[in-house]
Amino acid sequence: MTAEMMKKRKCRLMLGMLAAVLMMLGDLIWRARGAGAIDTALGAFADKAWLDMSTWRFVVSNILFAAAVPLYYIGFTEMYHIIRDRARDKTDRILSKLFRFGMLAATMAFIFIHTLCVNMPLIMQGIAPYVSVEKAAEITNNIMMLNIVPTVAYFLAADGVLTVVMVILVWRRTLPLNRVALLCNPLFAAGVGMILGMLPWPMNQINYMGEACGHLLITVAGMITVMKDEKQMPKPRRKKPAEDDRPILNLDDEPDADATVI
Repeated sequence: MTAEMMKKRKCRLMLGMLAAVLMMLGDLIWRARGAGAIDTALGAFADKAWLDMSTWRFVVSNILFAAAVPLYYIGFTEMYHIIRDRARDKTDRILSKLFRFGMLAATMAFIFIHTLCVNMPLIMQGIAPYVSVEKAAEITNNIMMLNIVPTVAYFLAADGVLTVVMVILVWRRTLPLNRVALLCNPLFAAGVGMILGMLPWPMNQINYMGEACGHLLITVAGMITVMKDEKQMPKPRRKKPAEDDRPILNLDDEPDADATVI
């Protein structure tokens, strides 16, 4: 692989990193709560705090995810190429295909799940003026439950598969990374986010960025891999001039000279 190809590979991974950061911001904008929004849940999904949220938060969050999804696809397709190129045996080749399956599922999940989750508060806000808050929450929870099967399926196919594949790739040394890289996966990051969610406000707001941070860590692992491969590339050697090279005679310097070519 040439230096130019390595440069393009790193640029695509950086687009994947940018996508993950945009999704982290998108999740934080629509899910962040004020200091007083404690124990406001109404059932499995609905939250009373949604009624006091501004509509612009959901709009901006959707825009950020809309911008992030194509960048995510570019960055994680490059990550798939890195894994595929480093495959040493049949197991690695299977893992590379599973990674591609997981990243395609994640690309779809970010569209489907995020849109669904952002629309739930909007539905509750639209219903609440005409019925009681409890009834609005019940309707919202019922709508979410009708979509629970594809939601869980996408989550397992995306975060679950990517987590398993990354752990095995690092453990097998297919990716030349320190064992700490075993933690570079969505489920671990989401778990850490849940633990941080138990902290006092506002530190507990970090919880909402956990899952997307896990996808960011995957691209970081890919970038470290590319940088290590780049260091092992042979440096280009400067071409030495041939010993019998002779300077070119410029007749313009001595117009009256009688130059004889031998």
